[in-house]
Amino acid sequence: MFKPRKRKKGNRKPPPVIHKVELQALAIREKKIYLQELPTLSRQPVELFVDMEGVPDRGRYYLIGLLVCQRDTTVHHAFWADTDQDERHIWQQFVDMVTQYPDAPIYHYGGYERRAIAQLAKRYDPDAASLTKRLININHSIYGHVYFPVPSNSLKDIGHFLGAQWTSPHASGLQSLVWRHAWEHTQETTYRAQLMTYNKEDCHALKRLTDALSQFQQSAETLAAVDFADQRKRQTTEPRERLHGQFRALLTFAHFDYDTKKIRFRDDPAKETAAQERARNRRSAYKFQQKLAEKKRQATRCIHIPRKTVCPKCGFQPLVSSKKDVERTIIDIIQTPTGMRKAITSYRRAREYCPVCRKYYADDFAKGHKGNQLYGHGFQAWAVYQRVALRLPYESIVESLLEQFHEHINVCCIPTFMKHLAQYYTDTEQAITRSLLESPFLHVDETEINIHGSKWYIWVFTDEQQVLFKLTDTREADIVHQLLANYGGILISDFYAGYDAVPCAQQKCWVHLIRDLNNDLLGAPFDTELEELVEAVRDLILPIMECIQRHGLQQRKLHKFKNKVKKFYQSAIQQTHYRSDLAIKYHKRFLRYRDSLFTFLEHDAIPWHNNPAERAIRPIAKQRLISTSLSASVTRDYLMLLGIRQTCRFQGKSFFQFLFSGETDLEHFDARTRTQQQAGYR
Repeated sequence: MFKPRKRKKGNRKPPPVIHKVELQALAIREKKIYLQELPTLSRQPVELFVDMEGVPDRGRYYLIGLLVCQRDTTVHHAFWADTDQDERHIWQQFVDMVTQYPDAPIYHYGGYERRAIAQLAKRYDPDAASLTKRLININHSIYGHVYFPVPSNSLKDIGHFLGAQWTSPHASGLQSLVWRHAWEHTQETTYRAQLMTYNKEDCHALKRLTDALSQFQQSAETLAAVDFADQRKRQTTEPRERLHGQFRALLTFAHFDYDTKKIRFRDDPAKETAAQERARNRRSAYKFQQKLAEKKRQATRCIHIPRKTVCPKCGFQPLVSSKKDVERTIIDIIQTPTGMRKAITSYRRAREYCPVCRKYYADDFAKGHKGNQLYGHGFQAWAVYQRVALRLPYESIVESLLEQFHEHINVCCIPTFMKHLAQYYTDTEQAITRSLLESPFLHVDETEINIHGSKWYIWVFTDEQQVLFKLTDTREADIVHQLLANYGGILISDFYAGYDAVPCAQQKCWVHLIRDLNNDLLGAPFDTELEELVEAVRDLILPIMECIQRHGLQQRKLHKFKNKVKKFYQSAIQQTHYRSDLAIKYHKRFLRYRDSLFTFLEHDAIPWHNNPAERAIRPIAKQRLISTSLSASVTRDYLMLLGIRQTCRFQGKSFFQFLFSGETDLEHFDARTRTQQQAGYR
């Protein structure tokens, strides 16, 4: 059995995380099977493989195929129902056959069989519901774990790759509905035979796939067509591997940046001597001194800071001044009536000494320039604006600084700039939070983001004027409960269950509900019960939307629809019994959210949708496509600044001007719109 390789201790970086879409494309391109994780199947002497066929719009099942595998024998059983009334009979035949093998696992592919068995057990024999505990979905062992060189994870695509065959070239779930419909109208045995053959071949394809996964589990290391996603196998000897490496070096030799990134064709195993080490250290020190010399730029302005006369610690005066001044240079970007320019300012002051405290004072230069800071607020604001507002990659920002301002910085400086500005605007975020909690309504939404290969979540809170982002490592809604613990307004959200327990009035998003209804209606064109329910919802909501379009969100105009809502619940929800799975799902949703679906009818200016939250969080989705590697600390700083940027957009203010103004109070910031600010220099 394959054992994972042990990694050596040290500072080695973990292997890069490959996105599942990239891994699927790699498998197709190289025509190999890639394993993210080894399958964990526990095979038994007796195993059952099941495949079921039904008519979804009627919620009925007419064919159950069961493949019984014992040691060297494989027998297929088919239980066929001519009519819907025969469904009970084939179900009982299936249960009787399965109970003969109480310890045998029941393999299936996808969630269709599990739902079908649970539904049939509830319909005819509740005691048989225990069969679901024996079900093993093979798709769970594949999705996100095993990547076959096929365009999808359907049983047909994977089965064809593994050598499974289907008699009909058009065999599919949709084609089986066509065959069943034709058989019901013509009673021709040809259609029945096609269905029986199709079902049997599905069962055999499922067994072939299960056997292949077991083979991967036992001998993946030795299979040439199988490789590992995190650490590729080496299928050659060491001499051949050395040849491969040298040939790869030859190919690298042809790259355009070879002169700046020299490569070595031979791996010299000899260790570095002491003399070579000293020479290398001297070269490194010389390069370091060169970089320091490059930092010494000629200042365009010199400011002399008045000397201190009183010790700030003990009050002794006068302080003793040294003859040599201390100098500090700050590189900044400032606005002019015609654009932007770089400014280099030299701050000078005398170095004072207190004989009582025995301490020198020379570290308090310009306000806001602390520590060993080299770049001013405007310089940092320019770089942060490129990242947060324009979503430029770090490398592009570095290139723009070099091309436009002749200033070369390291990419690591940009996260540092965001950290500094996030600290600078802490009061701004706190003011945004206070304004949100005082708002009569609040939109909330969440989206996922990848941080170091793990799934984290970003939450957005907005009242269409202020925007606040928060980052959590799980989708638990604890951050929502903490932030809104004493909130007295109305929370507008989608149907994620984590919002339900927030102790305030709520309004659920009708856009999400209508979108779900429309999609399910398109996906189930023969579900008459769902169609009737959707028609009732349409007849209720359309007049309300027409009233909103005509009069706006006025409670005195919308209050009259409360009686229509009451009649809708009485006729379409309480007095109607649904048997369709989709209709039952929406029946339960309308019952569960009765108090929060029509809150906007009882208040003025309460939105009926959650679109502002989705609009506020949209830059996150775009940034995910640009940033392939994120860290939690940098992401928190980025989200804080993005919240201020989105707040500026929602209020029609210029985020660029706000950053360069140095102000921290958005409420008292110049409220001219961005268009007005762009028309003339302030």
